[in-house]
Parts: sequence; C-alpha cells; structure tokens
Amino acid sequence: MLSASRYHAGLLAILAGVFVWSAIQPYDGFTWLLEALPVIIGLPILLVTYRRFPFSPLAYGLLLAHAVILLVGAHYTYAEMPLFNWLRDTLDLDRNYYDRLGHVAQGFIPVIVAREI
Repeated sequence: MLSASRYHAGLLAILAGVFVWSAIQPYDGFTWLLEALPVIIGLPILLVTYRRFPFSPLAYGLLLAHAVILLVGAHYTYAEMPLFNWLRDTLDLDRNYYDRLGHVAQGFIPVIVAREI
C-alpha cells in the first residue's frame, strides 16, 4: 500500500508536470493565466494548511483532477481542446463540450472538499 506522503508527492509531481506542459506555448497567454489562476492560488493554500486541515486521499485526487481539467482548458482554451474537437466531429455534435466537463468538476469537486471541511 502506498503511504500518504508518497501519494501526495505523486499528486504534486503529476500536477507539476501538467502545469509546466500547460504553460508552454498556450493558445493565449492571458487566457492561460486567468484559467490557471485557481491552481496558482489554491495550491499554496493547500500546502500551507496541509498539516492543520488534511483532506482525504479522495479529495486530494479529485482536486488534482480538477486542476488538470483547468490547466488543459487553459492551454488549449475550452473551445479548442483537441480530444473534444475529435469527439465533436466523430459524434457529429454541434460544438466542443469540454467546458461541460469543467462545469461538472467545478460543481462536484468543491462539494467534496466542503464536506470534509
């Protein structure tokens, strides 16, 4: 079984990799900054409060998933995410629905964190 500190270090390593990738040649620099700002603000808060207000592994994993969704959306913009463009074209959808994935995460994941607080 993976220890809590190794699990959290793994999550941070994944986040760092996605963050760096996301920041390299984004579609629009200002949009990237605005979309990545919740991660840029939230991560230091989580690090500072880690010992006093620890969350469950589930909450930290969901927060990572939300951060990845935000950073991918920041890199491509939500309307131009390639996988969802492919889904749009393959399934003959009227638009790219990546923003809906972001809205589901934005509604669901904070509830889990709030429940633990």
